[in-house]
Amino acid sequence: MTDETAVPGPAESVRPLELFFDLVFVFTITQVASPLTVAPTLLGVGRMAVLLMLVWWMYAGYAWLTNALDLDRTGPRLLLLTAMAGFFLMSMAVPKAPGHGPWALILGAGYLLVVTVHLVGFIGTSGHRGIMRIGPLNLASALVVLAAAAAPPHARLWLWTLAAAMEVMTPLVTRASGFAVGAGHFVERHGLAVIIVLGESITEVGAVTSRENSVTTSILGALLALVLSAEMWWLYFGREERESEARLDRVPAGHRSRVAVYSFGYAYYVIIFGIVVAAVGMQKAIDEFLRPSHHLAALLLPLGTALYLSGLACFHRALAGSWPLPRILAALATAALVTPAALWNSGAAALATAVLALLVLIAWEAAEPAQPKLEEAPHT
Repeated sequence: MTDETAVPGPAESVRPLELFFDLVFVFTITQVASPLTVAPTLLGVGRMAVLLMLVWWMYAGYAWLTNALDLDRTGPRLLLLTAMAGFFLMSMAVPKAPGHGPWALILGAGYLLVVTVHLVGFIGTSGHRGIMRIGPLNLASALVVLAAAAAPPHARLWLWTLAAAMEVMTPLVTRASGFAVGAGHFVERHGLAVIIVLGESITEVGAVTSRENSVTTSILGALLALVLSAEMWWLYFGREERESEARLDRVPAGHRSRVAVYSFGYAYYVIIFGIVVAAVGMQKAIDEFLRPSHHLAALLLPLGTALYLSGLACFHRALAGSWPLPRILAALATAALVTPAALWNSGAAALATAVLALLVLIAWEAAEPAQPKLEEAPHT
């Protein structure tokens, strides 16, 4: 399926330029979430989900690309820096793109640049055959994003949704074959994305608490948010990341691309989306720290936390072939317990309940006996 001998093999570890690239990507995610922070509405959640899918899907595409690139050479470095410029254009445009003005056009142009560089970058690498199938479909979706700039503001979300759907369906249509996946680099690169997004979330929460006049809200709210973020970190990096590398490495080369798409593509999107929504929810919980909230903002913390746990469960299922029951039950329990705490008690109660729910999950998993052998990953 994949000719891995004609060109150098995949990268073994993350390079500094990739970390630089990730900083721009995370700033783009922050900008995607910023309108929801200002006005938490159902439309805002839907718009963020669609735009985040477009941003995440191409970031994930660059994780595949840098897996195959030799970044010690000048040409690949310049390509990656050009893609960074495209993401940076998107980050500046995305908060204003739904409204009037040239911002939707700038968003489309930036996205087209990112997709084009991605296609060109794969030429001459181990993923050359694969990108010849996926690349034209990616370009088609980028042209839809660009065409959305000519549509009335109220119609743009529909075109962006179409483009996101095209991106999501592309690996299913092409069967996601023709790429060499180095497990070590691949897992490390995606893990760093989780760390950086969690870190940015803490930064945003810290900015909110620093503006509070109440010492109780500032200190206690910040600490609860920090503990909740640390628990989210623990649930992935405590064991899941290490085991995911071993599981991905055990998948035969002919099936590895497909398994990687399901785990580090689809499931990881839910993980990242959950972190971003939970971060906005933490900010809103601090805003309503000592009083109940009867608005949609109260639902963002339980929604984001439950999505994160659900994404972790899907990630485990894609790589290990089995559903982690504790994480599924924890997602349901978080939604059931944190929601009423926010609506009828206070933001402080919501944060504390979320912290306790994840703490119980961590203790439950720590008490489970270690698996004597990693499960085989599904190959279908």
